[in-house]
Amino acid sequence: MAQPRSGQSAWLLWIQRYQSLVGLVLLLGVAYWQQPLFFAPGNLANVLNQLAIPGTLALGMTFVILTGGIDLSVGSLFALLNCVTASWCASGTPLWMTVAYVVFLGTAIGALTGGIVSWSGLQPFVVTLGAMVSLRGVAFVYSNRTFIYIREPEHKKLLEPLQGDVAGLPVSAIVLLLCTGLAWVVLARTRFGRQVYAVGGNALASRLSGVPVNQTRIGAYAINGMCVALSAVLFSSKIQMGQFSAGIGYELDAIAGAVVGGCSLIGGYGSVLGTFGGALFIVSVGVLMTLMSIDKLVGDGFKGIIILIAVYMQNLGRRKSDAV
Repeated sequence: MAQPRSGQSAWLLWIQRYQSLVGLVLLLGVAYWQQPLFFAPGNLANVLNQLAIPGTLALGMTFVILTGGIDLSVGSLFALLNCVTASWCASGTPLWMTVAYVVFLGTAIGALTGGIVSWSGLQPFVVTLGAMVSLRGVAFVYSNRTFIYIREPEHKKLLEPLQGDVAGLPVSAIVLLLCTGLAWVVLARTRFGRQVYAVGGNALASRLSGVPVNQTRIGAYAINGMCVALSAVLFSSKIQMGQFSAGIGYELDAIAGAVVGGCSLIGGYGSVLGTFGGALFIVSVGVLMTLMSIDKLVGDGFKGIIILIAVYMQNLGRRKSDAV
């Protein structure tokens, strides 16, 4: 992980590292005071269930942001993979084969996006903005401008294993926990993880030190694509159909989860566990506002303010690394 600049106070470093935890404590205090139903077992299970998709998306986005990048095409890729999952299930393809293909496709498209970012020299914002528009168009064409329904009862059963629970935990939540653990191992215990932090901290110094900067960025975007694919499969199991309009705004949820969890948009700072806390905080805010009958648009306004505060806090005392 990149080192903080001299002069940063201890309290600022602590806040930047644990801001999602601080936010969760404050939120639980508000919930205890205003809406005790938030702590009902059924509602907590609902929070975990709702966390699975944005949480998995945020994990993938964490790898990209740590390298100093951003991916605005997450929502569009999500829609395309949702349509692919639905079409394969609608044709009766076994679940394992569908999941394997969708994960492969998501990883490949993520790697391609990372490759264009790395070798074109363009800003990740520009490349992924173009990918966002293009992938939405591909989803539109792939679905033939209509929703893809899984109509046959025996085909609907293909996705049933993803809708159940194990020991009271939704399968979707178990998938998220497994992904979180695996992502933590990759970032904290592997050479690739150290290279991700190094590239985000200072790409030029990393290249001069022999770090394969381009390959590291491609790997980060590929992991992001894989997480999008898993999220799309979970989403498909819930709605039993494919929608070319699915996932609109999901890239913002993914970025919000990572940033609130302590990832800095300048790269090099952040952790998987922080992202998990950040995504949990964002989802919990939404659930609490629903319980308090606050309008969704008003709730989105609050989320925007929270993200702005989180981004500001993460940039205090830090500087952008040299670009390559």
